[in-house]
Amino acid sequence: MYMRKKILVADDEGIILKIINEELINEGYEVDTASDGEEASIKIKQKKYDLVILDNKMPKKSGIEVLKEIKDNRPNIVVIMMTAFGTINNAVEAMKLGAYDYITKPFENNDLIYKVKQAFKVKESIIYKADSREEEPQLVGSSKEILEIKRKIEKIKDLDTTVLLTGESGTGKGVIAREIHNLSNRSKAPFIHVNCAVLPANLIESELFGHEKGAFTGANESKQGKFELALNGTIFLDEIGTLDHSLQAKLLTVLQEKKFEKIGASKTIPLRARIIAATNDNLEEAVKYRRFREDLYYRLNVISIECPPLRFRKEDIEKLALYFVKKMNTRLGKNIEKISPEVWEIFMNYNWPGNIRELENTVESSIALSNGKILLAEDLPLRIRKKVGSLDEPTKEDGHSILEIEEIKVIKKALERNNGHRQRTAKDLGISRRTLQYKLKKFGLL
Repeated sequence: MYMRKKILVADDEGIILKIINEELINEGYEVDTASDGEEASIKIKQKKYDLVILDNKMPKKSGIEVLKEIKDNRPNIVVIMMTAFGTINNAVEAMKLGAYDYITKPFENNDLIYKVKQAFKVKESIIYKADSREEEPQLVGSSKEILEIKRKIEKIKDLDTTVLLTGESGTGKGVIAREIHNLSNRSKAPFIHVNCAVLPANLIESELFGHEKGAFTGANESKQGKFELALNGTIFLDEIGTLDHSLQAKLLTVLQEKKFEKIGASKTIPLRARIIAATNDNLEEAVKYRRFREDLYYRLNVISIECPPLRFRKEDIEKLALYFVKKMNTRLGKNIEKISPEVWEIFMNYNWPGNIRELENTVESSIALSNGKILLAEDLPLRIRKKVGSLDEPTKEDGHSILEIEEIKVIKKALERNNGHRQRTAKDLGISRRTLQYKLKKFGLL
């Protein structure tokens, strides 16, 4: 049975209260009203609301006071504040206290309805996130490297400071970003993951900052960008080193001024989210060769966390493997109870150039192929069994890691197959042309 969403509107201006009430009922919502802050507080205690619209200035109790009560006692209620023109500071204070958004009087009815609908979209995504928290990847391990990272996270989790995560591909930078968010005072707000490398160059600005209707060809309606959708939460900019210089400049401005504009808009939007960035590139080297802005690098690198490769923390392999076995048993409907000694020996002697991601993929494919309750060596991919012993020590060739050397070979073969045509090569490799260009520069293949 469909349950109508319940909204409470509190305002001491009877005409505004009547108009908002009618508009929301026409949209299919169940609506109650309150003419002062005290009445709003009483109704919130008596009934479960999905969303509350509060005027900031009301008799008996202000909107800010009611907001504080809501966040203390009913934190799942989404709140939109109404504020008079010229009192924007009150709205900003309200958002810091946990309001979803604010709207300035006088406003168009359509604007309020739009904000209400967007608020419910965000609420649903947060509920889904909370329900699936146990499915989120966890920071597993007890090596000195991981314990040091956990200690650092504990120190910085509630700061607003930008964090830069560095390390090879597959070392768990995304997991660490989520861990920072989940342990912080922002954990009830969204965590927005943006992979800068996979967004098309002509759309990335719109994806990050949003756009107004008619801002460019094909912009048939307004769109919220990732920075706006992140609200008071965290925006995780993965593979930050792939951003082109124009986007680097815009991101720098956002970090400096703590506000941004949608494409085609004149009104600025305050930046409320915390920024965490990650890269598997050497940004210091990128700065040296002018591939990355020095000023942006220092803005991002206020607090840095280096994610060590798995070959440098082999004591964590056992815990990680058992964690992945449990996860894959659930996902694949299997019942692996034990890992054989031969498999443990292979795991400990293999060098894991793909790091934690490769270990997880190996466990998943092995469990999928296993017929018993014990994971055996014969269940492992042949490439893992064949390479054991050959990569005991990390090696370098021409300054590139083993993984990079393999990647270079793949790119070269793809270029040969496509007669050097970069667009076709990028499509062949399953990456964007911009990412291919970045890798060609990085590996000196231009």
